[in-house]
Amino acid sequence: MKAPTIYLYFSGNCEEAFDFYQEIFGGEMTVRSRYKDMPPNPDLPPIEEEHKELVMHSTLSIGDGSIIQGADLAKGWGPPFNAGNNFAVSLSLESRGQADDIHAALSEGGRVTMEMQKTFWGSYFGSCVDQFGVTWMIAFGADADE
Repeated sequence: MKAPTIYLYFSGNCEEAFDFYQEIFGGEMTVRSRYKDMPPNPDLPPIEEEHKELVMHSTLSIGDGSIIQGADLAKGWGPPFNAGNNFAVSLSLESRGQADDIHAALSEGGRVTMEMQKTFWGSYFGSCVDQFGVTWMIAFGADADE
């Protein structure tokens, strides 16, 4: 398993925040995608028009291989925004089985927010909130840390 990554949630200002972090830490913005770029998926809530330009996923590579990641929370996507408690721990795992096992263990006594599944961005991914209220993002695949 790679070192955990902190994943930050924003309420419409992810792009501004990540530009700010890049000014401070330097590094390279390796991913910045928007909700409008997602292919249609009947299993996911529709994106409202005013949210289509929001950042769906952003990755800033800094320092010695460290990264910070984040996204704006569109209505119906992810937990409700709560300033000061707006983060998740993201894990990039070494196998699909390990991802399934850790997702199942972390969600026991908590709740699954996304079942483990192949995603349009190329990772096998799922998320959950554990029994202590911590949000976890679990990924396996070539693009798991992007």
